[in-house]
Amino acid sequence: MAHQQPVKYIGSIILVYFNFIVLPLFILLTAKYCVMLETTAPVGNCVKILAADTNVFDNQVTIDSKISFRPFVNYLKDKIHHSSNTKARIYNYLIERFEEVPALMEPVTDAHLLEEHHDLLELLGTTLFPAVSEEEKNIFTMGVPYEFSIFNYAEPFRKLFTDENGEHFMLPDNMTGDFLKETQCALLYEHVLDKFYNIKLNEDPHLVYSIVDKDTGMKRFYRLRYDRRFIDISLKGSLPNIGNCAVCLNSLRILDLDRQLQTMPLDLFEVEGFGVWIAEDFTIQESLDSIRKILLRHEDCDLGVVQNLKKHIHALVGVSDVEVGITPFMQLNGRFVLDENCVKHGIVGKNWRLSDPESVATYNGVVGFFSEHPEPVALSVFDEKVLQVAPFTKPLLEAGVRSYMLYPIQNNDGLLGLLELASHIPNKIDQEVMNRVETAMPLLSLALLKNRDTFGNRIEKHIKEKFTALQPAVEWKFAEVAWEYLHNEDKEEARPVSGNVVFDNVYPLYGAIDVRNSSVERSRAIQKDLKAHIQLVNETFDTLQSRLQLPLLEGLKFKNFTFSQAIDNGLAAEDEVRINEFFEKEVQPVLLHLQSSHPQAREIITNYFNLVNDSDGYLYRNRNDYEQSMAAINEAVLESFEKQEEAMQQSYPHYFEKYKTDGVEYTIYIGQSIAPNNPFNMLYLKNIRLWQLNSMAEIARITHALIPSLPVPLQTTQLILIHSLPISIGFRKDERRFDVEGSYNIRYEIMKKRLDKVNIRDTNERLTQPGKIAMVYSNPREAQEYQEYILFLQSKNLLLPGMESLELEELQGVSGLKALRVSINLEG
Repeated sequence: MAHQQPVKYIGSIILVYFNFIVLPLFILLTAKYCVMLETTAPVGNCVKILAADTNVFDNQVTIDSKISFRPFVNYLKDKIHHSSNTKARIYNYLIERFEEVPALMEPVTDAHLLEEHHDLLELLGTTLFPAVSEEEKNIFTMGVPYEFSIFNYAEPFRKLFTDENGEHFMLPDNMTGDFLKETQCALLYEHVLDKFYNIKLNEDPHLVYSIVDKDTGMKRFYRLRYDRRFIDISLKGSLPNIGNCAVCLNSLRILDLDRQLQTMPLDLFEVEGFGVWIAEDFTIQESLDSIRKILLRHEDCDLGVVQNLKKHIHALVGVSDVEVGITPFMQLNGRFVLDENCVKHGIVGKNWRLSDPESVATYNGVVGFFSEHPEPVALSVFDEKVLQVAPFTKPLLEAGVRSYMLYPIQNNDGLLGLLELASHIPNKIDQEVMNRVETAMPLLSLALLKNRDTFGNRIEKHIKEKFTALQPAVEWKFAEVAWEYLHNEDKEEARPVSGNVVFDNVYPLYGAIDVRNSSVERSRAIQKDLKAHIQLVNETFDTLQSRLQLPLLEGLKFKNFTFSQAIDNGLAAEDEVRINEFFEKEVQPVLLHLQSSHPQAREIITNYFNLVNDSDGYLYRNRNDYEQSMAAINEAVLESFEKQEEAMQQSYPHYFEKYKTDGVEYTIYIGQSIAPNNPFNMLYLKNIRLWQLNSMAEIARITHALIPSLPVPLQTTQLILIHSLPISIGFRKDERRFDVEGSYNIRYEIMKKRLDKVNIRDTNERLTQPGKIAMVYSNPREAQEYQEYILFLQSKNLLLPGMESLELEELQGVSGLKALRVSINLEG
């Protein structure tokens, strides 16, 4: 206890000193500083109101919005009650300063008032973003509530987000007017719903900028988020019933903005105060996300993919005058091999050649060196001393490299590759740069693993193309031959044209003709055939027992009987496997032995095997009937498409991809980039959409007419996915088909894969039904267009009168989907 008294005494002295000396001095200095600003600062430079360029953003909504500092003062008054004495005194000082200017406590109608009180706004900015923090990180501005107009902006904000003449607040280049309108409305409605309905919207409205740094020339990414704490909102009329609005109370999202603006118009509300736009540099996160998107595509180790990885690593580093190299190390039969297609993307080894013994020796030396020394090294000053440890870097030194980083990439299996950074300027690459790169290492490891898998697939593919099936004992040799062929094929003079085939801004149309309950029908057919086979085994054993006295046959017959009992009420997948294993591994060996050892049983057993081996016989009748029915449907559908497609290509060239599943799925892509010499117009898109709906009805008639002639009366369902936004597609070499490019379009692919068994919301009813066409959409404008097509086809008696508007259940990764469903005149 004696030791604690001096400590308490000293603490009391410090507290008194701070409260009665330091704090008053801070307030006094702050006041003097503001007076000094009044006399020396260029008034109006940072408080001038800058609006967005209306030529860029011509779709702005009208909001009753005014600048006022009363909400800020009220906010401070609320904070005083829950603050320490020190903070309370600072808050009181700020409150007094603002209340000394009553005009600022009312809605500001004259922008000159802000300029007159430049010092007070400067103090406000210093309060919100303390002066002791790094200035370049204080990227903020105050703004007119819920409008794209700003004032009192920090100098870093001005440099990044205003035009060169200082006349406009710049909006993101790649944002459409509709998107900006949605963002603006989302900000306001989020406030409205929170205050008046106690509903928290599941939205995160913000602006994303891609900006080239004027000092470094590097592209950086900024996210502008909005703080509304100093905005008050009031109601001017009666609140509408939330149930009549476009807010989904399940997903807590606004599903239809136009409807929301009609049912809850913005002129119902009045806002005053000021918002705060705060910019956050998320270049590192954006670079990592871009790398993840690249890894979603299972591409080969080609120039396009690796160059993309290098570009995003460069952005992650954030330093100009730096070259990035990525070298995957390939293995064949457990040893590293020099793949010129991979090493050309590095720095130290980009000139290595497999035909050059010195290159191969250097490559093997590098791999051995990094296998023993996997630690990353950043050399701010790269000079001749490095050659004593890493002599393979001599070509870089001779080429003028003066700072260099080596980062071996590995996993539990060993070395995967090498990341390099090089600059001709000393001290460009240091530990801070290495720390940034380190965040991408897990993703680069995954990328190099995929490249290694792709390399193995290239070898395997060549073996399958050039050789017959091989035994494992000799397969390694063919792998060596395949590798020899492939690395010679990649020689510069004989290398085929490479590069990814991409079409931008094309409109997708997806359709599916599915066989209803195909898996159930298939299982039923297998069940019937297995019952027939079990019966044959039973009859064979009965006949054999009449001629041979073998207790083993009784045991097999009993097991055979239990299988018969097990599948009477249905066939599970594991039952099928166990029964087939019983036939092949128990029944067949016994019968083969008896066939050779007992002449009196030979005829009986030979008859059994003749029936089992007859793929067209009665033991396979139901499966064959099912497959025949499926084949007839698919053939009729594909034949219909081929006939109609020939005529449609004359209208406007497009890509038509169809493939068989349990039915037929197809995707059509149409747009200017597919036929650059044919001017594209939206009427061609409307034309092919009408054709799609018409063709679905025609195909449903065709498959319905087939039913009487089918061994198994299968029915089809028809599904259309409506997607009104253009996408980009790229050719996937591994699957020999086109697929969407970019994470923005992944939602479209997710919908395609998850719609086949979707139910109507709050029911167990499947959306797709025989004799009907289901059209899934997410944008109400899409539905309006198709409703016109439906009415037209109903007038032609191809579709029956009536139309269902349905909401669909929530799918994983997809929400807010709706559908139209119409009945087809199958007998027309």
